[in-house]
Amino acid sequence: MMFIPLNNEQKQILDEALSRELRKKQKRFKKKRLSHFNSPKLKAIYEKNQIEYSPVLYEIPWKCYFSFYLFLILKSKVRFMDWMNCPEHYRIAISQDFNVNQLHKETGICRNIIRRSFRELVQLRMVEITEYCKPEHKSCKSILVLNDYYIHSFCPELGYVTYSSEIPFNYYNKPKSN
Repeated sequence: MMFIPLNNEQKQILDEALSRELRKKQKRFKKKRLSHFNSPKLKAIYEKNQIEYSPVLYEIPWKCYFSFYLFLILKSKVRFMDWMNCPEHYRIAISQDFNVNQLHKETGICRNIIRRSFRELVQLRMVEITEYCKPEHKSCKSILVLNDYYIHSFCPELGYVTYSSEIPFNYYNKPKSN
């Protein structure tokens, strides 16, 4: 793969085109019947888990309407290693337990929808099931949520998201922009 350096004018044109495309996808997302803009139940879930997320999430073609919201819920529950004092941008996430029944009780969303959304997040490689860490309860799964700010794009040929970093699980809120 050959990289061609861009001058400032070309970079500005490219950034404008990408932001225009992102605005179109955000507008398309807002028009969906099952989104937090049109559904009171999803709006309550969205407002309860009000966290900062990457706008690249709007570009992913979600098959299940709840996948976006499940990712936000899981991201809001991320725990970090705190065995030493580090600057915030060096914080690393640890595995967390995912319980379908508990989430069903919290949100009121059907368990089958939650399971389908979870399988989609695993398929998209936004969540990893960790085998090296045992869950606290047998009805839980031990998972690791990947950092959405490292998502480069959704690759339709591969069927999952690609990351701009080799280590997408180093999970602090936003990577420093260059």
